[in-house]
Amino acid sequence: MPRVSDKREKLVQSAGKLFHQVGFNQTSIADIAEDSGVPLGNVHYYFKTKADLISAVLDHRRESLKSWYEELEKLPNPKARLVQMLTDMEAMKHKLAKYGCPVGSLCQELDKERMPVAKQADGLIKMQLKWITDQFRELGKKDAEELGLRLTTAIHGTGVVANAMKDARIIECEIERLKSWVRKL
Repeated sequence: MPRVSDKREKLVQSAGKLFHQVGFNQTSIADIAEDSGVPLGNVHYYFKTKADLISAVLDHRRESLKSWYEELEKLPNPKARLVQMLTDMEAMKHKLAKYGCPVGSLCQELDKERMPVAKQADGLIKMQLKWITDQFRELGKKDAEELGLRLTTAIHGTGVVANAMKDARIIECEIERLKSWVRKL
């Protein structure tokens, strides 16, 4: 018999996947229950509302981002970290082209719905912007905030265009251009 936390984790994983692939509004609790293998009647034991579930998904994404940044911090210098971040994103090019960014698209959807958890979602973008800006700051760039904003918007803009065009080559080309730009700084 699966432990309670296993079922909760399965629900969060399935919800995160479905919110990314289908969208928050188009994903029902029944869809999440079916995908996770957790009986529909048990979902409300773990999450009273769909808003509680999206909050847990956002917490999970925040922790995943923190872990990713901690791994990147093991690299010897900020340029190497930024280039590796871009390389990691490029490795997800097919998924990004097909479904969009798991963070950016969710932020947009929640903001449009004016959901209270939208601020929690927006915090993920702010977290990314801060980490990128910190890398430029560590490089000694006086315009670190501008450079951080430029790279963050380029990344998210690339994801939006690639998703709209359903073309992973857009990500591949733009990420290579961004890596070259970072290396030249």
